[in-house]
Amino acid sequence: MAAPSAVPALIPAVSSTPPDLQAILDINRAAYDMLAGTYRGSTEIRQENAKKWLTQRLPQITATARPTALDIGCADGTHSRVLSALGYEVTGVDFSEQMISAARELADDPTLPNKPSLLHGEFLAGRYVDEHGTDTRLDGAGFDLVLATAFVHLFPPEADDEAVHKVLGHVAPGGTALISTTAALSNRQGLEIKAGAGGKVAHRWRNHYTLEHFLWLVREAARDMYGAKIPVQPWVVVDPDDEGKLWIDVAVTRPA
Repeated sequence: MAAPSAVPALIPAVSSTPPDLQAILDINRAAYDMLAGTYRGSTEIRQENAKKWLTQRLPQITATARPTALDIGCADGTHSRVLSALGYEVTGVDFSEQMISAARELADDPTLPNKPSLLHGEFLAGRYVDEHGTDTRLDGAGFDLVLATAFVHLFPPEADDEAVHKVLGHVAPGGTALISTTAALSNRQGLEIKAGAGGKVAHRWRNHYTLEHFLWLVREAARDMYGAKIPVQPWVVVDPDDEGKLWIDVAVTRPA
């Protein structure tokens, strides 16, 4: 099925030549390495907001008595720590070395019932390194909850589709994926300026989706992965720190 609308380039862009996937990964990795200190400095408020958000969603998500979770694009591990505190056995992955370093430091908390396993590596490639420097793969691993927050929109068209398919591929039978992005009035893509603390500025590549387009992207991937028309539960919520920003949360439950 064709997408509901085209995705024009975002203007202004840093470059008039669209970068390829590897170039986009390199650009975004450098951006998030730079932003790690900014994330680290706002840990408490973001963790409070994350706890409120997840506790609203999790009662509607089926999980086992000893649930497992995969936090994709975990950044400094905010959601990983919240899920751990809620009793999940958590694996978090991120491609930014500085972000995963911050996540490991913050997860060194004796109050967490299950310390998250935090892996450094690129999601589409599927190759990771643990805190001991040991190569690790998650091929075929299934989780009761798979979280992909503000993640899929970091990939260009076609690669974002591949990312959604792979996210859903890690959902165990009866488990749920929770995928989120910001809502836009029109589809667009390109390089943007993203500000960090202390006046630092980075360039980040991302997609912006309308609600219709993002739901289409997730529904089509769910149908491909699970071989049936799967119910997709969307929510549109206001960003707690920016009333002008709306988030789309989409839950997809894999048949048991």
